[in-house]
Amino acid sequence: MADSRWPGPGGGGPPPPILLDAAMGTRLIARGLDLSGDDPCLWCLDRPEEVAEVHRLDVMAGADALTTNTFGANRSWLSRFGRAGEVGAINRAAVALAREAAGPGLLVLGCLGPTAEGSEVEVEQALALAAGGVDALILETNAASAPIGPRLAALDAAVGLPMILTFSLAVDDDPFPRLGYDVFELPLQAIGWNCIPPPRAVELPGHLRGTVGLPLVLQPSGPWIGSGPGVEPTAETIARLVDQGVRLFGGCCGTTERDIAALRSALGPSPLRAGSG
Repeated sequence: MADSRWPGPGGGGPPPPILLDAAMGTRLIARGLDLSGDDPCLWCLDRPEEVAEVHRLDVMAGADALTTNTFGANRSWLSRFGRAGEVGAINRAAVALAREAAGPGLLVLGCLGPTAEGSEVEVEQALALAAGGVDALILETNAASAPIGPRLAALDAAVGLPMILTFSLAVDDDPFPRLGYDVFELPLQAIGWNCIPPPRAVELPGHLRGTVGLPLVLQPSGPWIGSGPGVEPTAETIARLVDQGVRLFGGCCGTTERDIAALRSALGPSPLRAGSG
């Protein structure tokens, strides 16, 4: 199993809340990325200073963990840009950029987006992320209808890192689909949702309280700030979600470091930054 600094439960109880980062892609678009012929992950090599600056903004806002800019950094997606041979270089560069911004005390999560090309493509990317030194993998934006268990088993066998799994749901989707394997036998650290509107995101944990057996993760699309009473990340709202089992908070498309700063204020001091000055 690959080395990992992923924190376990504290004092025999549930793990403390961890604050993830905000969206990378939409902030790179604001910095000039044109999706008609480019992709966020390519900027890890082509415009690394922009990726690094977005990471730094999240660290300054209070994030505990940075996600690598690698959502589409697999051979299948990169082939659209004629860069399928750069899987290793892009993923390693992405880890280095996130790790430099995070410093020694914070976590770096290796991001894997969904792919229809089979586990070999995903494992190739995961191996590059593991070689770069990520602390865990985060499998984002999974469809409720996609088979998940075999993918997790293949990744576990290949890299042995802790994994976080999130789904992006249509209005009528079940909160969690049938996972296909007993994923709870695998090193799954959290399960939850990303890229869904904040009002729905904050409703889901209450419906599942006590039935999942894993920490939950929420990464709604944004902006989360200003989304209304009982939804936006106030101390009261976040305390309720923590009580319902949410342990990882962050943001997806449209969120910025402002959302992360609001979440940090609502969550209170970081367990990973204690004593760091």
